[in-house]
Amino acid sequence: MQTILIDAGARRWTLRVVLVGLLAAAIVALAATADAQDRPQPPHWFWGNDADGYAGATVTAIDADGNEVGINQDGASVVNSDGEWSVQVQPEDASRIKLRIANADVTRETNYMDVVSGGFDPAGVSISAFTNFVDDDLQETVPPSSIEVRIVARRADDGRIEFGMRDQHGEEIFPRARYFPNGGPGHSRWLRSSEIDFGDGFVGRIVARYVAGDGRTEFGFRVEGYDDIFPRARFFPATGPDHNRWLTSTPIEISQPR
Repeated sequence: MQTILIDAGARRWTLRVVLVGLLAAAIVALAATADAQDRPQPPHWFWGNDADGYAGATVTAIDADGNEVGINQDGASVVNSDGEWSVQVQPEDASRIKLRIANADVTRETNYMDVVSGGFDPAGVSISAFTNFVDDDLQETVPPSSIEVRIVARRADDGRIEFGMRDQHGEEIFPRARYFPNGGPGHSRWLRSSEIDFGDGFVGRIVARYVAGDGRTEFGFRVEGYDDIFPRARFFPATGPDHNRWLTSTPIEISQPR
């Protein structure tokens, strides 16, 4: 009889321990959930390392309303002598920002970029992305007088050459008419693509022709009011390549039509 009482007591004691443990686990889980809800999202880290021509300049993040946002710790938004800088932006502060670099002589801005929780671009933001000049007196963004772009081309599955442009922001644009016939059109006259719009008034067309004798395809770019522009690397091989990767020309600088 005494043994039975001891077993029953032990079972009751064990049950209490289990219940207390479950309650403690529930409290910890609730605390962790509340902590996760209150904890801010990881910031987006914008950075660059090729702004050595702007040593001492400040880099700030500007939201859609024109307000300066971001976490600039330990002077991280000041460009150092090696051209390095960084700015952190909390997603709850802004969903899109543009970066502004400014010194005593000039102020330049990027186009707007998305802010992503924990965002980090391994390549960073190049100084070439700061394409828009700002009039400090009017605080207005002045469109650039020229932009740098590239022609891209690849061999399609049916043997034709597909071509397009890589714009000033690294995005690829493909015109509606963008295929050069396999083996050439039967003449060496220039063919042209449909119009390509880069924004801010920059438009033009890719031109291409068959090179008699060696079978290569030569590419250039045409902007109204100017001579055709031909990059140094502008020839596509007569046969191949047998991969699906885009080949790129050397950069070309274009202005607005006149």
